[in-house]
Amino acid sequence: MKVLVIPSWYPNGADKLMGIYHKEFCEALSEYANVDMLYIDRQRIKSFFKYIFRKKKETVLEKGYNVYIRKILDIRKINEKMELKNYCSKLEKLYLDYLKSHDKPDIIQAEVTIPAGYAACKLGKKYHIPVIVTEHASYFNRFFEGKNKEYGDFVLKNSKFSTVSNFMAMEIKNKGYECEVIPNLIDTKCFHKDREEIKGLKLITVSALRQGKRIDDIIETLKLIKEDKPSLDASLTIIGDGFLEDYYKQRCQELGMNDIVHFVGRKTKEEIADILREHNIFVIASEKETFCIPGIEALASGMPVVATKCLGPEEYITEECGKLVLVGDINGMKEAIMEVYQNIDKYDIKRLREIADKYSKEEVIKKALAIYEEML
Repeated sequence: MKVLVIPSWYPNGADKLMGIYHKEFCEALSEYANVDMLYIDRQRIKSFFKYIFRKKKETVLEKGYNVYIRKILDIRKINEKMELKNYCSKLEKLYLDYLKSHDKPDIIQAEVTIPAGYAACKLGKKYHIPVIVTEHASYFNRFFEGKNKEYGDFVLKNSKFSTVSNFMAMEIKNKGYECEVIPNLIDTKCFHKDREEIKGLKLITVSALRQGKRIDDIIETLKLIKEDKPSLDASLTIIGDGFLEDYYKQRCQELGMNDIVHFVGRKTKEEIADILREHNIFVIASEKETFCIPGIEALASGMPVVATKCLGPEEYITEECGKLVLVGDINGMKEAIMEVYQNIDKYDIKRLREIADKYSKEEVIKKALAIYEEML
């Protein structure tokens, strides 16, 4: 089977994590199918002069597949409709160039409704190729409202539509369309490491330090824990970076928490796996998550998770692997963390890993391939 993947984002720019799941999906899929990727790289308009002199086409050799890239200028701030039209035109040209040296694909797998999903559906309709679109964005409802509605509806009518979580799929079904669920995949085996013997309460979170993640709620929760139990050896490790990093560090200073809250920056998957094994409770404080990959990685490492009811994690966090609390409820989070900590030995590491392994790359790719076969 030949699959052509078309993502909206790909980690080849300054942000090496942007769209990393598309890259990992392709790599895993390439073990079972013939895979390549077409990517329209939208360059920021503020980099106009650099864009003029940049090479507009390039090919990147990835593990198991190739990425064929066409750079365009992102003019969304000037004219969104014109930008999307240009995106579709350039994707078609990139596809026709691709066909000069490759066979026609059996399936097009697009990632995110707009722009890649819409452009892929136009391509599939014109050249008679079945298209599946997988939605990842937490703001996905915007694609089916207002000025985007015509594009979102076109995608729903001209593709097999899928999302990364059940709550997203239910919202699509409520619009009157069928929807599959293809979760984000995780290399769970990378996190199956022997755990360290841990003394005290060692909290950890992995997150982009940006709005909506509410990392300050975790910091303030730890403050409450220390006030209630000053003799408890407790700390928090924060993995990640982002534009709110300075704010969170300032908040730590204001609360007098600098000595027990550790910002360690962005880390590789392998580094995260090593750090997780030195902690005993993972915390998610987000307002909304479509899935939350780090929560699964924590379970794969053998660690219970305390998370807010932010949708995505609600699909895999149960009493046997952690606790759920309301968003913004710091006292509730404190109580949940302390209850998990006091019963930490009751959490079966093997069972936590079994829950995580439902989202292993082998299981997710098996599901994707079954859907492709059904489409064909």
